[in-house]
Amino acid sequence: MTEMETSTSIAQEYYRLQELWQEIDTNPEWRLTIWVASYNDVDILDKFMEIERSPLGVFDDIFFRFETPYQDDYIAFEKALWEEYVSWFTEKPDPSLDILQALKNDGLMKSDYTPDTTLEPTAANLWKEMLRFKSCIEGMEEDRFCLYFPPTLPYGPKLSGWFSSVLDEGVPEGIRLVTIDYADKRKVKLQPSSKVMLLTPELNMPEAIRNDMDKDSDSYDTVSAETLFRKQVRVVMDCTLKKDSRLMDRETGLLLSLSKETGCIPVQITALMIAAQAYFSINNTDKCDYYADEAIKGSEELMQAADPAGYPVWKAAILLKAAVLAGKKERRKAIEYYIRLAEEAIEQTDAFMTMEGYRMSAHLYYELIETDMALENALLALSAGAYLEKEVRRQSTFLHAATLALLLIRKEGSYDKLEIMEEQLQEWLGDDWRSLVETEDMQKVKKRRKASIFS
Repeated sequence: MTEMETSTSIAQEYYRLQELWQEIDTNPEWRLTIWVASYNDVDILDKFMEIERSPLGVFDDIFFRFETPYQDDYIAFEKALWEEYVSWFTEKPDPSLDILQALKNDGLMKSDYTPDTTLEPTAANLWKEMLRFKSCIEGMEEDRFCLYFPPTLPYGPKLSGWFSSVLDEGVPEGIRLVTIDYADKRKVKLQPSSKVMLLTPELNMPEAIRNDMDKDSDSYDTVSAETLFRKQVRVVMDCTLKKDSRLMDRETGLLLSLSKETGCIPVQITALMIAAQAYFSINNTDKCDYYADEAIKGSEELMQAADPAGYPVWKAAILLKAAVLAGKKERRKAIEYYIRLAEEAIEQTDAFMTMEGYRMSAHLYYELIETDMALENALLALSAGAYLEKEVRRQSTFLHAATLALLLIRKEGSYDKLEIMEEQLQEWLGDDWRSLVETEDMQKVKKRRKASIFS
């Protein structure tokens, strides 16, 4: 046994995180820090952020945690963040969560504060309101608010675009953003700069846990089902790199068993989705298909019960199910799922997923050489995408829908329609729209996959 294995402890690994944070804490320039870590290290990083949010924290920044799940639709995401912030001051089911009363009890409020709910629910206004809140607290003039965004699930959407957008718009002095990213499955692919810090802790958590368990085995408490479940998620995701079906069967079986032990229905349905994604990653489409179906059924039940946990899992499962069908060249069945996604996304006011559902339907109709339906769905996708922020349109699959629509209109030979479409794209994308939709990557949209004799 090596010296590291005998000496490494959870406390030592935690102090390594403190030392890393200390290196950037006094730097006033940065606005976003990304912890880039292995699956094994995510838990202790999350605990580090939670401890800093508590009275036990050692750094001067005031840490806040936003639980709002990330959405590809920036407008909807920022609206949800705004609503979560307002709820801190308007919903007080537990006195221990009453921020204002705690500050008043400590004699730290210089003046009363109420969120200005007349403001448009944007990130810029959220920063503005939080700074106004900070100005009402005694002794906070030199301190900062540090806003922690927990990592998304490994199969979840990427946050690079949103973070880039808010950084470009400008995050003011006094506000810092922090998130955790998976080293092997990056969701926030931003380069380090004066505004962006990357922290890459080199930890050995499995050994630290084993050493502490060996040392304290007589007094070690049983780990909760929730904690074991979160650890098992990372084990399953690690298995996707090994492409071993028997190993995956064993680990996903344990994942599903632990999800039932939690007694939480949303956790059980999320486990089904994780299993589906894991089998998709190792090209086992039959089991992926089965678990995706189960996740769809379960999440639909949550949606019918108005549980907010239902829709995020449902849309991920629908996308996966449709992708499996499209991969098998069962295009018409895949279209049915993409249309279901688009229609439900309309009900959920999720413009991005509405666009995606219609965009993928358009591409599959194009592969079926049904150009009228392909154009109709491409135009529906563009109409949905028009509700997104301009920067989102310029950096997303909106460009794919635009390229396909242009191709189909040109094939029609309708110059009037083409002129209208080009004018509309200039409005939606800007004067450089041609350079965005006529790149080499965009031209790949025009290519059909080779047809199967069974297509």
